[in-house]
Amino acid sequence: MRTQDPIEPRVANGHLPARAQAPQPSVPGVGVLEKAMNLLNIVSKNRTPMTFTQLLRQAGLPKASLHRTLATLTREGLLRHDPFNKTFKLGFRLLELAHEVWSDFDLRLAAQDELTRLRDRQEETALLATLDQDQVVVVACEEAGRQAAMSASTGALLSLQDSALGHAIAAHLDPVRQRRLLDEGAARSGAADAQQWKQDMQARWNLTSARGYALVRQDIAADCLSVAVPVFDIEGRPVGAIGLTGAADRLDEARAHALSSELIGAARRIAHNAGGQAMSIQPQSPPNRSDEKVQWECVVPARSLLGEGPLWSTRDAALYWVDILTPSVHCHRGPGHNTTTPLGTMVSVAVPKSSGGLLLATPGGLMGWQGPGEPLNWFSHPDAQRANNRYNDGKCDRRGRLWVGSMDMGATANRGSLFKVEADGQFTRMETGVTVANGLGWSPDNRYMYFTDSFRRTIYQYEFDLDAGTLSNRRPLIVLGPDEGTPDGLTVDQDGCLWVALWDAWSVVRFSAQGQEVMRVRLPVPRPTSCCFGGAQLDTLYVTSASVRLSAESLKAAPLSGSLFALHIPGVRGLPETVFAG
Repeated sequence: MRTQDPIEPRVANGHLPARAQAPQPSVPGVGVLEKAMNLLNIVSKNRTPMTFTQLLRQAGLPKASLHRTLATLTREGLLRHDPFNKTFKLGFRLLELAHEVWSDFDLRLAAQDELTRLRDRQEETALLATLDQDQVVVVACEEAGRQAAMSASTGALLSLQDSALGHAIAAHLDPVRQRRLLDEGAARSGAADAQQWKQDMQARWNLTSARGYALVRQDIAADCLSVAVPVFDIEGRPVGAIGLTGAADRLDEARAHALSSELIGAARRIAHNAGGQAMSIQPQSPPNRSDEKVQWECVVPARSLLGEGPLWSTRDAALYWVDILTPSVHCHRGPGHNTTTPLGTMVSVAVPKSSGGLLLATPGGLMGWQGPGEPLNWFSHPDAQRANNRYNDGKCDRRGRLWVGSMDMGATANRGSLFKVEADGQFTRMETGVTVANGLGWSPDNRYMYFTDSFRRTIYQYEFDLDAGTLSNRRPLIVLGPDEGTPDGLTVDQDGCLWVALWDAWSVVRFSAQGQEVMRVRLPVPRPTSCCFGGAQLDTLYVTSASVRLSAESLKAAPLSGSLFALHIPGVRGLPETVFAG
């Protein structure tokens, strides 16, 4: 307990004595510095460059003060000004300063407090490790007092392929180094089928990268479970990993998944957010406003890590959806008629094919699939040249062409694309520079197509030529602010309005064709992911959701996270989805 300093003024009724409240002399320049730092923080939180008007509105400064501060920050290289678009974004001088900080960075020293805090809060052993050639070296261990058998001593070597700490690092290495490690690991493993061994290991690393964390059993000791996350440097490279390990009867998979957000937060604090924050770990508070006329129903209680891609098949009278991060395809045909089919690889899109079965999007390409017990049959791989990418959202236009977006496994900026895939598997890259490719849809008259980049919090509208399958005249239709949630999947109703799932904002929102919000429906989960209309009359809005990277506290407040929901909205119907023409 802290003792009172004898010369410190005592507090009476929450107030300091009058002599202690005397104004202190101001330090020259502090007010100016605070204004400059506030501007830098505002610009850094926006994913797109900001105009003077936007900064004026958010900063609350007089025009003259804003002009002077922007001029100084630009002159010093802390901001960049684009005279053509009249916008501002962060300057390269910040990167230079960050490199100077990182040149003297001591990972073990920076992590010590976080490791101790993790151990004390969770009462599990906390570990810090780095990569040494093809092994993982434990460089710090904070042992929970009750589980000495669950710890690894400082200097201990762990397998890169069989430990959570190793997976957390390897999954985020550059593709060239990954391939070398896979080749060396396959040679040492003695596997009868070296190629299959490498494919299986790559699939595990891909899943770790997409989740943002690794789970491995029995890596430190028998009957233990470990969860680990990478620590990134200023260039987004993994310099180490931190993790928790404990007895599997106490640290089970559900608890380990829930601990991922706390570990990711700790890793970011260790590195001072050097690796960026593309993956969200903290949802917003539930919104106060909602359309009370709309009631939700949980039709499939589940704990999907990343439920996505709902699509109603009128042919099959069924709703298909996927869990990307617990790789599986779900089918819902009505109350009590639900099936879940686990797959050996991530799957992000499942659309019915005119020739029968489904077309699935996996990291290894687009695959035909006839159902449970049947193999995946390769069909096409539009993004094969971009290592460590996966497909995300996809949907068919009314000619039966598949439009599918891609993204980096770890959401690295600008590595994704949008592809158009024909019935014979031929494809065309239609858009580049995408970060998190998401919601797709078309207006009822086929004049417009909508496409989302969640990283930029923007839904774009394109002019669309249905016969030619071409896009033109892209413009932002809906742009959300940092505190408004993130646009994820979407669907379009018969009136031409867009229904958008807002990740981290507990809501599905209806926007007019002009981009204006007209209805907001609050859900019991913070991370709705996508939506579609279904049912015989297309008058039920189905909504998928996620539980990935939600803390134990968040899951307690939203226990239905990961479930499938149905909304019945008076007077609103959807449009039938088109099957893939192949």
